Amino acid sequence: MSRKSQDKTIIGDKILYNVKTPNGWSIIIMPDNILIDNYHTRKAHIHPDPHNHVYKIELTLQDSDEIFELIKDYLNMSNGFDIEELMEMLK
Repeated sequence: MSRKSQDKTIIGDKILYNVKTPNGWSIIIMPDNILIDNYHTRKAHIHPDPHNHVYKIELTLQDSDEIFELIKDYLNMSNGFDIEELMEMLK
């Protein structure tokens, strides 16, 4: 039996994956392939460039549920997806 949980939420043309495991959590915004997680460092961070996974920016917010809700609200309220705008919200 797996201890991993995964939820999928569709908002417009975006799909949000919310994954939780005993080792951490991740939120993935598709099809943009933007990753927010706390793996490896145990601190929440965003990987804003899907082509350079090593590049990450640490976030002030640390609660995965709060981050997920903020991303959902952003996608529901915005007319487009702007990674810089999203990162400002999460910092």
